[in-house]
Order: sequence, then structure tokens, then C-alpha cells
Amino acid sequence: MVCLVFSLQAMSQIVTGTVKNDEGEVLYGATVKWSGASTGVVADIDGYFELPKQDTVALLQVDYVGYNSIFIEVGLEEFNLDVEIGGISDLMVVEVAAKKYDNFVSTISVLNVETIGSGELRKAACCNLSETFSTNASVDVAYSDAVTGTKEIMMLGLRGNYTQMMVEKRPSMTGLGSAFSLEFLPGTWLSSIQISKGTGSVQNGYQAIVGQINSELVKPFEDHSLFVNLYGSTFGRGEANIHLNRAIDDKLSMGLLLHASTMDNQRDRNNDSFYDTPQKNMLDGMFRLFYRGDVLRTQINVHALTDRHQAGQIIPEGGNPLDFYSIGQNHDRIEVFAKAGYLDFKNENTSIGFITNGSFHELDSYYGNRFHQGKQKNFYTNLMFATDLKNENNKFTTGTSFQYDEYKEKLNDTDFSRTEKVPGVFVEYTFDYATEEEEETEEDHEGHDHEENEGHKKASKFKKNFGTVLGLRADHHNLFGWLITPRANFSYNFSDNSIVRLSAGRGYRSANVIAENVSVLASSRAIQVLEVLDIEDAWNYGLSFTQKFDIGERSGSFSADAFRTSFNNQVVLDMDTDINAVSFYNLDGKSFSNSFIGVLSYEVLKGLDVKLGYKFNDVQVTLQDGVTRARPMVAKHRGLVSIDYVTPNERWDFNINSQLVGKSRFADLVDNPTHNSDQHIGDTKQYALFNAHVNFKLRENFEIYVGGENLGSFTQDNPILDWQNPFGENFDATHIYAPINGRMGYLGIRYFID
Repeated sequence: MVCLVFSLQAMSQIVTGTVKNDEGEVLYGATVKWSGASTGVVADIDGYFELPKQDTVALLQVDYVGYNSIFIEVGLEEFNLDVEIGGISDLMVVEVAAKKYDNFVSTISVLNVETIGSGELRKAACCNLSETFSTNASVDVAYSDAVTGTKEIMMLGLRGNYTQMMVEKRPSMTGLGSAFSLEFLPGTWLSSIQISKGTGSVQNGYQAIVGQINSELVKPFEDHSLFVNLYGSTFGRGEANIHLNRAIDDKLSMGLLLHASTMDNQRDRNNDSFYDTPQKNMLDGMFRLFYRGDVLRTQINVHALTDRHQAGQIIPEGGNPLDFYSIGQNHDRIEVFAKAGYLDFKNENTSIGFITNGSFHELDSYYGNRFHQGKQKNFYTNLMFATDLKNENNKFTTGTSFQYDEYKEKLNDTDFSRTEKVPGVFVEYTFDYATEEEEETEEDHEGHDHEENEGHKKASKFKKNFGTVLGLRADHHNLFGWLITPRANFSYNFSDNSIVRLSAGRGYRSANVIAENVSVLASSRAIQVLEVLDIEDAWNYGLSFTQKFDIGERSGSFSADAFRTSFNNQVVLDMDTDINAVSFYNLDGKSFSNSFIGVLSYEVLKGLDVKLGYKFNDVQVTLQDGVTRARPMVAKHRGLVSIDYVTPNERWDFNINSQLVGKSRFADLVDNPTHNSDQHIGDTKQYALFNAHVNFKLRENFEIYVGGENLGSFTQDNPILDWQNPFGENFDATHIYAPINGRMGYLGIRYFID
């Protein structure tokens, strides 16, 4: 039995789809190719595949060991296929023909995109988005301070502010909640994550300076009818996630994603009187409604959450709270977003897509005697039109967008309120030769004009392996004027398994100096904004190479990326010039990041995979004194070792990973008189973190997982300066480079009903 479902593929002239058996199980490793072709593609861990679109009606051949081959006639207007294979073959011996990949870099896309699939997400406790990168070499997770427990990502040597965060292809996680937004997406809600290094496409805005991270959420028509995940840790953390999904008919479906979590303990491992882990309580929910018609595709989503954090000194029984340093961070957020796609055009490659988003975020927080409050109203819309130029190899996309942010924000009596209005337009051209080999001409057949035809063949071969995405957008910011964003991406395939990419482009961002740097409030330093801050403006250049290979019956891949980010202007966060102040000012000098990433993955034995990663970061900035220095708390060298083993019956899944972190520079504290300042001068220590995760499939719909983090129990000594006098002039909790918690264990269960 074969089931086909047509859907919108507004921005790409490729055939995509998923392969499942008649019980709804994804068939990773299924081979998909056009009938008669010598090569094809392999479905990934989610059963997903993509192939260049044919310019005529063609037969698609799908093979999976143990099943009979099927052939599907794909029409000109069919771009997305749900392939269902039924009928077991008579094979008595089954031989695995392909290898599943939970984490892979495409060798088809012009853009440098790395995908983290659902299998990779399950290798960690994965309680929220910030905890999904433990086995990834492209994205690092850093610690913001030693009190609040806030984490932030880093990519290409720069903080997460310079990576455009998106949820289902729409900009998200900005503004007042940006420092905590990674916690707002529970791990079970994620179906996959796409990491795009470099400036990428202009379709989603001008903000991406070093890359984009897009989180795809589980869809009600793909998720289980009921899914339950329960989690508990030795640090007093407990979580419950429930997914409820229902198909009204073959076109209409709805889902409800629910999350509740708590953290409740009074650990003080280093005896500095401060909680090692903040107390947390969060309620988070999302309602999703999808309509998937033949011509119109729409979805409407409502996301709401309330989040409460409490940290600071542990108040003894009978103590006066006013005598102790406390931190409270309270967030309330509601967001509505919708998408629509329309396809009813004579040209099957023409489509219209529409995305809109509206949110309200309220923040009420305090840090000792400092009070940070704010309200943010956000509205975003993006209208896109896509078609081809002359043929399907030349694609054209244009659109218009509008973004509105109203901030009502105060830090004590200082007002940081403002309103930003940014209308914009963009155009993007994509060349991707996706047709079969050209037939021989009559002259070729007869042997005429041999040299000319040989030259034509060479040119044709280059064209068939070359791809480019060229984009330009123009936005008008009401505070900063016109922003012109050019971007270019080029690729060349030496073979189906080998690709080299070049990229260059410009990006901008408007800095939220307090909301994005709330960790500096956990100190006695004065907050100084020394001048009117301009928009941040940078160029990013990249070169990457990806090679997939087979050695015997084992497969592997190697990728290498080299990127440089150079700022025309940057809002500098300066903690070096004055030990009693944090200063913000516009760049006067140089600021750059040079980053190299190398990753090797290989199946050493059947079921045993090893991933090795190395990263080099050289990040420097010119400070107020005119001296260009390495940026504080950015490790120059990082390493990753990840080992996975899946038993032959696939009931047991093991992962062990280690993150190796080299030395980084402390901000200058030579003149700090506190007693433990000698541990915060010069370079940090280098260290390694060890994590382990085991998943056991008790039944087809019931799993138990157990694991541990920081198994070597490495912690930073005395992370808080002058903790004895938190209201004194030398208190500072921002000099953190490593965990302050020791070994942690966790246990969880997953249960689902289809």
C-alpha cells in the first residue's frame, strides 16, 4: 500500500517526504531514487528524504531491506510525499544496506545546514532547548553567572545574541526574555533542530550574524496521540511533559503540548551561603491547530507560560529576609503565531507563504537592591512569493516583512524604554541544477563538432554540480535608518557525498543591553551606558567542506568549517577597564572572531558510532583604553568526544560524551582587594565534563532512561567574589567559566499511545 499526501514546499524545488511502514514506524535507511537512476538518497533517522525535482512525471523507487520495492508516480504538482510501505518480502536473511544518522550535514543544500534529529535529541535528558547541544560540536553552552543558573549558547566564538533564534522558521526568543528563552522550549516539544552556520538566507530578516538555529516542533499529525515524559534528578528537579493530539479528519488536526517543572533544593556545596541551584517553577503550554488541504495549508498556535526563579543567599530559619541577598526572576508570556500557504497556480513551482506572530512578555525581577522590570509587545509578519525563472533550476523568491517591538523597561530609576519599527523587503535568487543528465545531441551522436561538444559537456558538468543562493534585503529602522543586507552562498558538489561551500554576508542587530546581560546585575558593579548606542553591524565569511565516506561496510563523515566575523560596529560590554563598573559603548577599533570546527564521525563497529570534534576560537575586541584583547570567558580550544552504541535488537541505546574546554581569560581584576581574587586573575583552568545516558525500550511504547552529568564532578572553586559581603562594593558573581554543581544523576520514563 502506498499513501501520498501533497503539501506546500514554497521555497524549494525538491521532492521531500517521509518513509514509514504500515504500522506507522519510520524506516530510517530506506533508499529513495528515481527509477532508472544509478544513485539516490537514504532516509534519515526520522524517515525523511529529499531529492531534486524532475521536470516531467516520473517514477520514484523506494527500497527497504525486508520489504518489497515500491514505485510511485510523482506528478508535476507533487512536492511532498508520505510514503507507506506494506508487504514483507520473502527474504530469509536481512542485510542492512544503509546507516541511520541522528546528526548530519546535508550534501545537497547550498546552505551549510546541520540537522539534529529526534534520535540525537534523545541522547540527553533534553529537558529544554539549552540542554540539547551536549553532543554537538557547532554550538557551545556557557554559564552566565554563579547565582541564577542561567545558560546561554555560543556559536563561532560569539554569544548567542549574534545567532538568530527561530521557531518553525520565524524569528523568536528576542527581547526581554532572551536570557531565559532557551528554557521556554521543553525538549520533548522538539522534533528536530537545524543549525545554519554563516549569514544564510535573507528571507527571515537581517539579524543573523554568525548563523541561525531553527527549532521544529512536533506536529499533531506526526506525533503520538498521547505522549508522557516524566523526569527527576538528584538536584531536586522534576518535570512532566504531556502531548495530546487528535486528527479530526484527514485534513484537520490539533494538539496540546503541556509542561510543568520544578527545582527545589537548598544545596550549598562550596559553603558560600548561596544556593548552588536556583529554585524554579514553570508552567508551559501550547495549543496547535493544523489544516492541510490540497490548495491551502494553515496553522494557528497559542503558546503561554509562567516562570518563577528564586536564587541568592540561603535564609536560615528565623532570619530576616531583608538582611540577605536575594534574586527573583519572574516571567509571564503569551504568544500567538500562524502560517498559511497557497498553491493554486498554473505553474506548480509558484506559491505564496505567510507567517505572522504576536506576543506579550512581562518581566519582574530583582537582584539584591536592583530592580529590573519591563513589558514587551511584539508583532511580526512576513509575506513571501516564490516562483521559477524560465525553468525549475532558477528560483526566485521575494517578500515583505514588518517587525514591531515596544519596550517599557526600567532598571531602578533608569528608563530603557523604546519602540522599534522595521518594515523591509527582500529578493533571493537560487540556482540549483536538478534535472537528469542531458541527452546526447544529434551532433554528439554523429561525432560532429567533437571539441565543441566536449567543452559543452565540461561546462554542463560544472553547472550540474554548482549551486548558489544570492539574497538582498532592505529594511528601514525607525531608530537607525536604512539597513542594506547582501548575502551570497555558493556550493560545488564533487560527488553526491562531497561538497564545498563558500558564504559571505552582512548582518545587523539592535542590542538590548540589560535584558541580554542580566547576569551583570548579580554584582555590585555600576551599570554605565556611556553613549547613545548604534546598531551592531558585522560581516561574516565562511568556507566549509563536507565528505561522506564508506570504509568496507562502515560509513562515516567528515566536515570542516572556517569562519571569520568582523564588526563594523559592536556594542562592547567592558568589564576590564573598571573593576567597579560594567560599561557599554560603541566599538572604536577592531572586533572579530575567527573560528574553525572539524568533526569526524564513523561507525567503528556495527551499532558503535564515534564522533570527534575540535573547535578553535580566536575572539578579540578593542576596549576603551584602545588595547585589543581576547574576549573574556571564551575558550580558545574546545573538544568533543561522543560514543554511541545501539544493541542489535535496538532495545538498548547508550551514549557517553565528553566536552573538553580549554583555558580562557578572566576579565581584569588585579586591583580587586577581596580575599579570593587570586583565583579570578589571568587564565581559567582547562577541564573536561563527562556525561552518560542509557535508554531502555521496555515495550514498543514504554521506555526508561537513566543518566548522569558532570560525572567527574569538576567544579569551579570560589566562583563568587566577596560572597561574605553581597551588598559591598566588591561582590561579583559573573566570573564563572565552569559548573558550580558536582555530579548529577537523573531518571525518566517515556510512554505513548498512537
